[in-house]
Amino acid sequence: MHELSVAQSILSIAENAAPKTTNTTITSIHLQIGELSGIELEPLKFAFSIIKKDTILEHAELDIELIRGEAYCPQCKSEFHMHYYGASCPNCGNYFIHVSKGREMKVVNLVVDEHEDAVC
Repeated sequence: MHELSVAQSILSIAENAAPKTTNTTITSIHLQIGELSGIELEPLKFAFSIIKKDTILEHAELDIELIRGEAYCPQCKSEFHMHYYGASCPNCGNYFIHVSKGREMKVVNLVVDEHEDAVC
């Protein structure tokens, strides 16, 4: 289950990027995950929900934008949607294609809530 290590990487990136104040809470993490990345979304969400406890991300939700897999065929010069690796060009049947989108996994931004200290 490599989704656990991906979730740990997301946690680490977010903790390092967050402001270093004591009253900081991250409420949302926007991710871009490619359709061809090999990352399963539900196991990732589950793993993240477990490891975020007792961190500044404890209340954070993952906002996942799925990036469509796309490929280019140099033989017939067509671009097409690629659902999975090993697919051939739907126009000419060529297997020597180039994946142009859909492999990425990016932390795009964080939503941070900084609380004011209570004055008594």
